[in-house]
Amino acid sequence: MKTKLLLLLLVVFGWTSQAQVSMIGPGANGVGWDTDVDMVPAGGGIWTLTAYTMPGGEFKFRKDHAWLINWGATTFPTGTGTQNGPNIPAIAGTYDISFNENTGEYSFSGGAPIPVVKLLGSAVPDVNGVPMTTADATVYTATNVTLLDGEAQFSIDDVLYGGDTLLSGTLIDATHNIPVVAGVYSSISVNIGSGEYTFVPAPIYPVISIIGSALGGWDAAHEVDMATNDGVLYTATVTLDGTAGSNELKFRTGHDWGQPNYGGTDWPSGIATTTGGNIPVAASGTYSVTFNLTTGEYNFFFPTIALVGDGTPGGWPTGTPGEIDPAQLTTTDGKVYTLASITLVNGGAKFRQNNDWAVNWGAADFPAGTATQGGANIATVAGDYSVTFDRVTGAYMFDVPFATTAFNKSNFVVTPNPTSGVWNFASTNKEIVSIQIVDVLGKTVATVAPKAISASVDASNLANGLYIAKISTANGTESVKLMKN
Repeated sequence: MKTKLLLLLLVVFGWTSQAQVSMIGPGANGVGWDTDVDMVPAGGGIWTLTAYTMPGGEFKFRKDHAWLINWGATTFPTGTGTQNGPNIPAIAGTYDISFNENTGEYSFSGGAPIPVVKLLGSAVPDVNGVPMTTADATVYTATNVTLLDGEAQFSIDDVLYGGDTLLSGTLIDATHNIPVVAGVYSSISVNIGSGEYTFVPAPIYPVISIIGSALGGWDAAHEVDMATNDGVLYTATVTLDGTAGSNELKFRTGHDWGQPNYGGTDWPSGIATTTGGNIPVAASGTYSVTFNLTTGEYNFFFPTIALVGDGTPGGWPTGTPGEIDPAQLTTTDGKVYTLASITLVNGGAKFRQNNDWAVNWGAADFPAGTATQGGANIATVAGDYSVTFDRVTGAYMFDVPFATTAFNKSNFVVTPNPTSGVWNFASTNKEIVSIQIVDVLGKTVATVAPKAISASVDASNLANGLYIAKISTANGTESVKLMKN
């Protein structure tokens, strides 16, 4: 009876925990981003669907009906999906579909042939051309394309077609070349049915930059250009020096003092005018900056950083407008962020800026590593941790918990801490039997046995980061955090 019950439990739990890969999105289900189309396992990480009709539009592959693991790319009918990649543009049709969750490779076969369209020519920096995407196999587009002075043609299934005019025209044949003026084009499109094409130049906005002694000098070498999408609101990230007490900055146009420049008297926010003075920088740090060219309003502020994911108490963000991530880190300089205490479970996590997915960091390593923009989910291990994250370098550390036994901290000191060279340990009334230095992965990197009330440990050859010192006396062992910088 026990054997039968055990087999029954294995069957039940084995079935309920089986992984599932699906397609989701209007291009796959014709509805939206809340309905999964489950695929059939074929073994070896391969998932398939036979004679499935795609309505056309954007979609992605994802695992277990959740966004923790998902794949996207820019090409159709074949390609290689990457974690958190872009939406895949599907063309309506009936296909046999194959997806490999181990490699991300996918293919849609059996539908009507889909022409391959590229932009080629001396105006195209890449000799392989600019690939163009389509949702209907008729209108093909490419966005944010940088071109050189020169000529261009469209390649449709390796047959070349050109034209006589740039911004718009109709394809003729391979003996004609489209004359191109260097620049960034926000959109290039061609209708391979009618032959009509368009080149839409990106808007040209004034160049606004930040300059001043707070950036190291009033010369162009220390100037930082700001970004804009509309010519009104400009943004940047800058590291400022406010320690001198007299460091200042201004906004200026076109890298030229002969053009309008803008200043004010308030910090960290205010209204800049063309008659304003230098803006005083009251505190050093790495700041996000916004400047409204129309109103003159400026703001220097530290971005918020939070730890999110199903490995954290707050879980993954739901996307609700105005949602504030609960596990917020704190900072005093806009560069290094810390969280004094958090309880994690086995799962995934990422660092997220300003409660928005536009800027996020991740990596595969735990408990320490270097996160990159849009990187993999950090595989958290259950436990209580303190967290440190460097927004500029991406370096992060989850401080491994440790236990302590009887030791009177008031009779024990470590100086300097942090250090770039040597840690000096001292006890006023107990002999130090041994000191063991352990890194965050639990590896012992140094050991001394002074049998004295003081000792030194050379840290000059150790990598920068957090360490644990296990100091033993006759009364017990104390574990103390150390920092090497």
